[in-house]
Amino acid sequence: MARETDFALKQYQYDKFTVQSALLTYADFSMTVVVAEKPIMDQNECFTFWEVLPEAQKQKELPEELFEILAEEISLPVAFYREDKTPLYEGIEGLDVSFLENLSEGAHAYRFQDTPEGGSVLVGSVLEAGGKLYFLTQWDIGKTLVQQETLERYFLRCYLIAILAGMLLLGFLSAFLTGSLKRMSRAARRMAQGDYQERLAISGRDEIGELAESFNQMAGAVEEKVAELSRAARQKEDFVANFAHEMKTPMTSIIGYADMLYQKELTRQQVRDASWYIWNEGMRLETLSLKLMDLTVLGRQDFTLQEMDAEDLFRDVSEGLRPLFAEKGISFSLSADPAYIKVEYDLLKTLLINLMDNSMKAGCSRIELSGRRLGEGIYRIGVRDDGCGMEEEELSRITEAFYMVDKARSRKQHGAGLGLALAERIAGIHKSRLTFRSRKGMGTEVSLEVVCGERAEDEE
Repeated sequence: MARETDFALKQYQYDKFTVQSALLTYADFSMTVVVAEKPIMDQNECFTFWEVLPEAQKQKELPEELFEILAEEISLPVAFYREDKTPLYEGIEGLDVSFLENLSEGAHAYRFQDTPEGGSVLVGSVLEAGGKLYFLTQWDIGKTLVQQETLERYFLRCYLIAILAGMLLLGFLSAFLTGSLKRMSRAARRMAQGDYQERLAISGRDEIGELAESFNQMAGAVEEKVAELSRAARQKEDFVANFAHEMKTPMTSIIGYADMLYQKELTRQQVRDASWYIWNEGMRLETLSLKLMDLTVLGRQDFTLQEMDAEDLFRDVSEGLRPLFAEKGISFSLSADPAYIKVEYDLLKTLLINLMDNSMKAGCSRIELSGRRLGEGIYRIGVRDDGCGMEEEELSRITEAFYMVDKARSRKQHGAGLGLALAERIAGIHKSRLTFRSRKGMGTEVSLEVVCGERAEDEE
């Protein structure tokens, strides 16, 4: 609009110059016509003409036909008004005469005016032509307004399209940037629910990628710590379960010997023997508790193996179980080749008691404990019974913790399925493993091999 106003002012200046030139030309023409109308008689009359004519010319009013001719020469709608604001020529429709109040000599005034075609710029000023003369032109800006509206609509569409594209781009960038954070949030919730193996895929080396890598490192540390705590809790549970399991058989022996002391008349030597077995089993339980803690809680495997007489070990085991054998009516036989073997006394004794306790739970009537020397410094220890036996497919699982072949019988006899699992770990401390042979209804034989001591080799 500023440009159109500038054009209107420039055009007005041109038209104003045209009008002023025409008015001056008309004034000169009028003076020539007046001189021609009066005949020249003598010099005196001529002198009088030149003195009187200008005064008469000043009083003469410009004809309206002159302004019509000027309006036709100007390409724009124009209007001329006298000093008293009465029209000489009106070529501008809907002109507000109050606009004339703003006009003055030596300055151009303009005003925007609405028209049926859209709009225009009124430009006017005051001219001197034998008095004040108001001269106005109208510069049509309808096409410019139409173009302006067209451009406004165009730019509005562009603006809306840009906003829509920006929103889509912002949404895409937001989804792209927050997608990783949302995946991380979901992974964190799954970790909170116990899925500690959850990891994030690292797709870049930017800040999000570094955050995902840090999250994975944190998840790995959490998983490791949780696994460590789980192992510690499981080891404590295993210790409690194993200790409770291992207490049953020694406590039964202790109760049996105590009952024998209480109810029977015994010789002094028998009392001493029974008291010694009670004391020995009590001390063994105290030592066994510490060793079981080392074995199950701390995972210790480097127990010191000491040389001892195999026959003494077997005799201690059989004497400790004698009250149970008598109570259940089980026939027990012991046969062992003389030898010194490298063992951890308390743990190996616990292993043998576990094996014979399982035999008694299998409903056997006879148990054989044997020890045989093999070549190359190996000593085989075996426990055999005539109990119910097991199926072939069950032999591979019987050393699993809490596994029970006959669950109903085990619960009835207060079994927990821990004896053979602990026995297998004890065998591992002796660099050996349990070997099982069994047939359904024909009993079971369990054996392991230990190393003979140096004294056994010297005796050879």
